[in-house]
Amino acid sequence: VARLTGRRYAAAVGSGTDALFFSLRAAAVGPGDEVLVPDFSFVASASAIVRAGAVPVFVDIGDDFNLDLASAGSLVGPRTKAMVFVHLYGLMGNPEDIEAFGRTHGVSIIEDAAQSYGASFGARAAGSVGLASCLSFDPTKPISAPGSGGMVLTDDSAVADYVRSARYHGTGPTGLCDVLGFNSQMPSATASVIELKVDREVVMANIRRTIAARYSAALRGTGITPPPDRPEAHHIYHKYVISSPRRDSLRQRFADAGVVTKIHYPAPLSAQPVFGPSHRTNPRAMRSAAQVLSLPIHPYLTDEEIDRVVEVLCDAGVTVTRQ
Repeated sequence: VARLTGRRYAAAVGSGTDALFFSLRAAAVGPGDEVLVPDFSFVASASAIVRAGAVPVFVDIGDDFNLDLASAGSLVGPRTKAMVFVHLYGLMGNPEDIEAFGRTHGVSIIEDAAQSYGASFGARAAGSVGLASCLSFDPTKPISAPGSGGMVLTDDSAVADYVRSARYHGTGPTGLCDVLGFNSQMPSATASVIELKVDREVVMANIRRTIAARYSAALRGTGITPPPDRPEAHHIYHKYVISSPRRDSLRQRFADAGVVTKIHYPAPLSAQPVFGPSHRTNPRAMRSAAQVLSLPIHPYLTDEEIDRVVEVLCDAGVTVTRQ
């Protein structure tokens, strides 16, 4: 994995959530610190920050669903120690802009690439950005494994050494426990499955991209917004997420046709009760939570199942035209 992402070191851990936590601790994030994080993401992007003892600062997103760097810049303060940048749904952000932000503001960049293994932006692969990159091998991720699993990728030997120690109770090379550690080991069976799947992810991503192209073609003229894309980016469509102010009625159409859809995610992170009351409103994150809908997209969809999704999209377009 390190070779394929252009990193020097890789350390396997028990989950993508642990990978985020260990990366934050390796960046010396702790009590009293603040960490910038997108307000629209899976909860682990922010809960790992709380677990490290720091405070998540929720940043609004751009039109590509990724953290908006201009908004982030306005929230940098004297306690800002790091930024977690999430490539949401498989679309990678601009690595040069992300790393330039870190240099300008003196903050460590932790790349959350849980949903974007195999994606790229120009010549840069997801997993190559910042101080440390975090992968997840959860069953719902681009490379899935039995149970779960995660990985920290880095070019910094000190970061790699810390993660390798912390994942096994803080045990150092002498056999003594040098730091407070945890039990976050990846089982050998999980590692074996990942090893088999790594080289096949290109094939799997190309299948998802082919399905995505069919969906996007069906969306033309419907008034439903397809997933964002950028010409410099190689989108892997970990999720195919459409947006519509008629999201709930559209979801019912799919349900009536026997198509299961999901909402990723139903609320901004700042609205999650676990993080307490928020004093900031992020309008794009709120709008996305009210409008997004994830359509089925995985390499094992049959032609009949894809046709059924396309049929519902086309029917929705006819309804919009009549209205």
